[in-house]
This record gives sequence, structure tokens and C-alpha cells, in this order.
Amino acid sequence: MKKLFIALLFVFVSNVQAAFMIQTMSGYNSSSDSNTSTTITDTNNHLFVAASIGQRARLYIGQNISLISQQIKTTNTNKISTTELGPRMTYFFSDDNMFYFTAAWNPYAKGKRTVSNVETDISGWSYLTGLGAELKVNRALKIGGSLNYHALNVTKSIDSSNVATEVSHSYTSLMPMINLCLSFR
Repeated sequence: MKKLFIALLFVFVSNVQAAFMIQTMSGYNSSSDSNTSTTITDTNNHLFVAASIGQRARLYIGQNISLISQQIKTTNTNKISTTELGPRMTYFFSDDNMFYFTAAWNPYAKGKRTVSNVETDISGWSYLTGLGAELKVNRALKIGGSLNYHALNVTKSIDSSNVATEVSHSYTSLMPMINLCLSFR
């Protein structure tokens, strides 16, 4: 997978018309319920490093890096925190590169999960989709917002005794995010 990504990146870089983009998306959500003494916090951070395909620079393909954290606090604190890596594409609907659709598939998703004060290492895969808009601040810098859906599928859990268990758990979030984008040719 890594060799394929590097080979594709060289193909895109060899095109002199290619544009490059580094984009961050960050979101935070918090809610609480005083009746059940429950507090939920979600933090999603995504980094996208990509090159465009074609002279119009509307389609970008590259590497996605996601850092996800969720915490549910009641009598116990249940947490999950993962690092996720995989390919991502972003397609801009017009030549001004303002409105876009993005999708990522992360076959690498690893982290830690704590349920009822028992911590385990977890692994699995995830995907991300989103719609957004970015406004130009200057020639290279854009700022904007997006609405993103993220789904994490945990397929393996390893306890403190190093015993692996096949599981099928999912975590999803729908979150507005703030975007910051640096693009150049």
C-alpha cells in the first residue's frame, strides 16, 4: 500500500500542471445531561496532503491522517482514541475551488479504548465523507467549514494480557469542522 501511494504520488508530481494542497479540518463537540450525570466530548482532527490531477486542479488525491478522540463520562469514564491513515480524494465542484466533496478510506486505524476502567488496544478501519466550502484569504491560504461524517469499525481488541479478540464495534460522528487550507503550484 505504501509503495503504491509513493508511486502514484510520483506520477502526480511529474505533471507540471499539478497543484498541491495541505488541508486541516478540526471539530469539537460537547454535550451533557444533568439528569444522568453524563458528559460526552468528541474531537476530530484530519490532515490531508494531496496533489491535483489535470490542468483545472479540481480533483485532489493524497494521504489522509486522522486523530479521533471520544469520551463518555458517567459513573465511569469510557474513552476511545485512534490514529487513522489512508487515501483520500477531494473534488471541487467549480474552477474557483470553493465548494467540495471529500472521501477517505483508512485501512489503518489503531488506538486505545477504555470501557468500565478496562483499557484495551484496538484496531480496525474507518471512512470519512464530507461537504464543505472554503474562501480564499490570499493566493495560497483558504479558510472555511465543512460537515463531515466519520465511521470507525473496530475489528480487533487486545487486552492487558495480550489476548486478541475479534470484535465488531462501530463509532460514528456527524460533525461540523473548521478548515484551513494551503494550496500552491
